[in-house]
Amino acid sequence: MKDDDGIDKTEYREFLLPLIFYKAANDTYRDEYEDAVTDFGEEIANEDPAFYRLQIPDGYLWEDLLATNKRVDETLNQALEEFEELNQDLGLSFEVDYLSFETDESTLKTLLQELDAVNISVENVDYNAVSDAYMALIRRFAKEEDRDAGEFYQPEEVIEMVVRMLSPFENGDSFYDPTTGSGDMLVGVASHYRDEGKEPNKLTFVGQESIKGMTEAANLNFFLNDIEAEIEAADPLDDPMRTSGGSLREFDYVLTNFPYSEDWNKSALKDDTRFGYVDKDPRKNRADYAYILHMFSSLNETGQLATLAPQGVLFRDGESPFREFLINEDLVEAVINLPKKLFGEDTGIAPTILFLNKDKPEKRDKEVLFLNTAHEDFYRELDNENQLTPEGVDRAVEIFNEWESEERKSRVVDVEEIEETDYNLNLALYVDTTEPEEDLDTVAEAQQLAKLETELSEIRDRMKHDLRELYGEGVNQYE
Repeated sequence: MKDDDGIDKTEYREFLLPLIFYKAANDTYRDEYEDAVTDFGEEIANEDPAFYRLQIPDGYLWEDLLATNKRVDETLNQALEEFEELNQDLGLSFEVDYLSFETDESTLKTLLQELDAVNISVENVDYNAVSDAYMALIRRFAKEEDRDAGEFYQPEEVIEMVVRMLSPFENGDSFYDPTTGSGDMLVGVASHYRDEGKEPNKLTFVGQESIKGMTEAANLNFFLNDIEAEIEAADPLDDPMRTSGGSLREFDYVLTNFPYSEDWNKSALKDDTRFGYVDKDPRKNRADYAYILHMFSSLNETGQLATLAPQGVLFRDGESPFREFLINEDLVEAVINLPKKLFGEDTGIAPTILFLNKDKPEKRDKEVLFLNTAHEDFYRELDNENQLTPEGVDRAVEIFNEWESEERKSRVVDVEEIEETDYNLNLALYVDTTEPEEDLDTVAEAQQLAKLETELSEIRDRMKHDLRELYGEGVNQYE
């Protein structure tokens, strides 16, 4: 289905993201150029590339594109091709061909002019405002492409909660998201670190993404938030990140929201050591534990993992051996249930968050925290979706940090109890999530019953009186 401008709805992301990225790069370059001229003069500003985050090819500044009246599509293709070449260290690959879209020159010109009205320079950016606007754009892409928005972004409240539970972080810590999407998980870490008054680029951010065009979405997100990150267009199961020596790269933290219950290349990976912890492999058409084991394998000796996952990974019978391995190795730190409809009205599933920790604090040894944020105290109901509240996030983080048990909300459980359930991690087995019954006031109930019986007797007396008036004393035959 095509829109009025000739762009297929499934092509919005491919069509627009490269232009938005290029506009942001141009705006930033212009501001950096003006700063360099002020400080060092025009000659030095023109010659030294060290002043600029990204290089813009000669003849293809934004104003050059605006001045183009013929073959605008060819010009855009050339500009992006040379832009990629000049900035090879970022690994950009927009994979867009504006000649392939059924779009006339006037439409492209109008789009360039509309983008020209917005300054999205990193030099002047409000990071929170940019993140909000950018994620709204990603949600639009998901809707236009008829995709689950959760493939591309997670609610910021969920990210904040996860990041705060994983923190504190230190300079030099490394973070990996194997299914990066638009990069919002890693941006959430960087934003948290920045809000603490620290420099996020002293952390290491690494990601992979297999959906075409989403690496550019992530790179744009990182650029707008002034974050240095290494993002690779690859499937993490088929082509994991490796060191120069060929071993699997390891990280301090892994966090993601992987695609649920997808097919994976089981036959080709059956001998891969990442999946050798259990004497069976995940089902070919359900890669959930393939992702979890890949992420676990990507942790260093003290690494921590937080992943959103479908509820089924907690209790499906055929996956009990994987849970048994994680429990017996005392790797599971917490299981957090989320409310339904956090990802919008069309997403009825309520994911879980699984925390693994290879270096659990001593006081948490042989214990797992089950936390039910689907309790009404943690979220609010909106028109079309549900949303964790700031107070709910604060309380959830407090329960996690203090390792607390609270009726209907959380419980710290010994692993021995979990073993007795055949390693079932379904939260409902450990936390009573049912609504409490109201206490019965027997005296009040008896008084109410007596009142009702009195009223019923009075009604019967009135009916007898009325019937006698109509039929005389022989009314008893009608009683």
